[in-house]
Amino acid sequence: MTAAFGGATAASAHDSLVSSSPADGDTVEALSEVRLDFSANLLGTDGGNIVIVVGPDGRHYESACAELAGPTLTLPVALGAPGEYSVEWRAVSSDGHPVSGVIPFTSTGASTSDGTEGSVCESAAGAAEASTASPPSAETGSLPGIVIGLLAGGAVLVLVAVLIVVIVRTRPRED
Repeated sequence: MTAAFGGATAASAHDSLVSSSPADGDTVEALSEVRLDFSANLLGTDGGNIVIVVGPDGRHYESACAELAGPTLTLPVALGAPGEYSVEWRAVSSDGHPVSGVIPFTSTGASTSDGTEGSVCESAAGAAEASTASPPSAETGSLPGIVIGLLAGGAVLVLVAVLIVVIVRTRPRED
């Protein structure tokens, strides 16, 4: 039984970001591309890998959608005025689970773009909105799959416990 639980721990390890350009806290004079390198090949289905660059004015500075090549996500960018920027990313780990993070950096170079109100990549914009939206509530009538699974699992455990108590109490005792 212990081996079964031990194996589950090792199998649940998600891929991680191993390097980025720009790196966390970097100061750049010019930047034409963001590069994120992960510990394993990412899954690239259904727009699950999202990279956006947000400037000091809250505008987006990506000039195309992120592209996936094995363990690397790249994003063409055209930065605006000097200031504090952040690379916000979400990627689908090779085990199918999402991983995410934020990489702050500073730009000191001249502006090459006015930015946009939202992401230039439609699938990224929809997924980013979905990831920042509040969880479904009872008012909307929908529950996330994990909640339904946990509720069903809890109900099964309660049922098994009740059956064990009934069987133990109705069983004749030997003196």
